[in-house]
Amino acid sequence: MALTAASCSSSPSTTAKSPKPAPKASVGSLSGKTPSQILTAALAAATKSGSAHYVLTAVEGTSSQTISGDATPTEGHQTVVQGTQQIEVIYVGGVAYVKGNATGLTADMGLSTTQAATYANKWIAVQSTDSLFKSIVQAVTLAGTLSDLNPSGTLTLTAPTTVAGRQAVGVKGGLPGKPQAGVTGSTTLYVAASDPTVPLMFSGRASSGTQHAVDKGTFSNWGKAVQLSAPVDAVPLSTVTK
Repeated sequence: MALTAASCSSSPSTTAKSPKPAPKASVGSLSGKTPSQILTAALAAATKSGSAHYVLTAVEGTSSQTISGDATPTEGHQTVVQGTQQIEVIYVGGVAYVKGNATGLTADMGLSTTQAATYANKWIAVQSTDSLFKSIVQAVTLAGTLSDLNPSGTLTLTAPTTVAGRQAVGVKGGLPGKPQAGVTGSTTLYVAASDPTVPLMFSGRASSGTQHAVDKGTFSNWGKAVQLSAPVDAVPLSTVTK
């Protein structure tokens, strides 16, 4: 206690310093905006555009995952390939339709080996009353896709750069989402500097012990119409798991 009191009443060098002002962009429509304001502008522009095509990849050692798709606020189409696992999802008309190979259905849908073998490469209809519905819709629609990419924590800016032929600024911070014990890393989301200020690309690295993953993603076709239709002869998930 004495040491603490002494340090608090010592020389002016212990006086708390004012926090540094947030950096601001200096190019295009993002000029004068802080990192958090740029993320807000990117989300607003993405929402206004209404649709996007995306390709997301993650590599960890010799393993890799590729997620590609087209997303709108209310519909989506997504394909996930990870090693031997494959899953395709179409969300349209308030129903999520899932098709995958046996390993994909077991790993991603939680089906038993027997169920997965029986319904491999067949469309399965997931209704709003099914427990898997909410997480599937979150993954394939636009808002959910974007929310998983925003850097967290203290944010900084990269120097202006060019992404897909457009001038852009990167917002760099911690990994998206809630912190996970033992996991560290960083993410940079690159945002177009001219209107519409939509996300163009992201990159990230994550580490947990001796495991290291490198992520990359691109966005294109902002505002392009997405045409989806419900697969025929889909089997209700309740029938598959009964």
